[in-house]
Amino acid sequence: METNKVLFVDDDENLLRGVRRTMRGKFDLSIAVGGAQALEILAGEGPFAVCIADMRMPGMTGVELLETVAKKYPETVGIMLTGNADQATAIDAINRGSIFRFFNKPCDDEILEAGIRAALRQHQLITAERNLIEQSLAGSIKVLTDVLAQLNPTIFGRAMRVKTWCDQIAGDIQYPQPWELGLAALLCPIGMVSLPPDLLSRMSGDKPLQPLERDIVKRTPEVAAKLVGNIPRLEHVAEIVSMQNRNYDGTGFPDKGPVGENIPLGARVLRILNHLAERARGDAPLPQDFDELLYHKDRYDLDLLARLRSLLAVVDDVYDETVYPDGQELAINIKELRVGDYLLTDLETMEDRVLLTHGNFISEVQLQRLRIFERLHKFREPIEVRRGGQSLKRGRAVTSSPASDKAAANAPATSSPPQEPKA
Repeated sequence: METNKVLFVDDDENLLRGVRRTMRGKFDLSIAVGGAQALEILAGEGPFAVCIADMRMPGMTGVELLETVAKKYPETVGIMLTGNADQATAIDAINRGSIFRFFNKPCDDEILEAGIRAALRQHQLITAERNLIEQSLAGSIKVLTDVLAQLNPTIFGRAMRVKTWCDQIAGDIQYPQPWELGLAALLCPIGMVSLPPDLLSRMSGDKPLQPLERDIVKRTPEVAAKLVGNIPRLEHVAEIVSMQNRNYDGTGFPDKGPVGENIPLGARVLRILNHLAERARGDAPLPQDFDELLYHKDRYDLDLLARLRSLLAVVDDVYDETVYPDGQELAINIKELRVGDYLLTDLETMEDRVLLTHGNFISEVQLQRLRIFERLHKFREPIEVRRGGQSLKRGRAVTSSPASDKAAANAPATSSPPQEPKA
């Protein structure tokens, strides 16, 4: 927001009183004794167009102050004053603090006044450019989001939910440009304009996809990034969109790229929240929705996952932890189903008839019913199940040993089935 307010910061109170007298009537001037008080005034009385700081101050130097101001209030223009104008000090100030002007102390009043007026003009240019960019972006983004909303309202609605979550957590995780994160969330699915209508229909209905279909969907971020990248000033948003399916361990899409914390923070956030939106049934995610993500630890930044869980998860007093069992995830055919398997996908016939939804355990009665249906109908295969585990402890996954996993996977179908957990 454009403003004409100026903040002058020094540890010398006599100098501050003198500046106030000299500049009275010329500027909307506030003063602060030291960096700590300056940050309080910036937070409580801002925004400010210009911040002038002395280099040598106890506790927080002028460089440190203006560096913080540049990060938190990028539209505030910084001016440095110092009585020790060596080359190293000047270079450090300019590189770290985004300094607009650098003046030696004592500074002639007319020179200082001219510098402040130039800084005010710079602030006006910055805000004017931002307003122009925002208006241009708003028009471009509206076109893209309207296309997505018309193409598939269900997927667009999911993107809107992710954007809402991004807006909620951006400040708490100190995301540097919150608007970029929200915009990336909204534009993530735009690459789906390249998908066939029948595939979009299956996706909007949360239907299981065949391997080839999954491979096609996996590449949609590439299309989305190219579309977004054509809009000026959205290069970073395009990078986030392109990396939305890259796993924390370096797998996923794209095949090559950064690993771990080198993956852009926005992409790591969306990797979590996009999957969360697929699982959560309402606008407020539950603890068990986050717990389900823990079965794929390699995909996510676990520290970030825990942070988002603490910020977004709504406590569910009736959460039964045994409903979300641990175990080995398998992609199997219908004939390989066993009593006690936990469904991760719907059991659906090729005629789009859902016989049993995901989130259920297979009981003896259900298995017998399925065997009858197998003779009359063809099912969409493979299906995904979780098998052979116990239960998921709140907030962390309990993994079985590799030996037991292997034994469970290789056990014959006639072996004694596990007891069906009680919901």
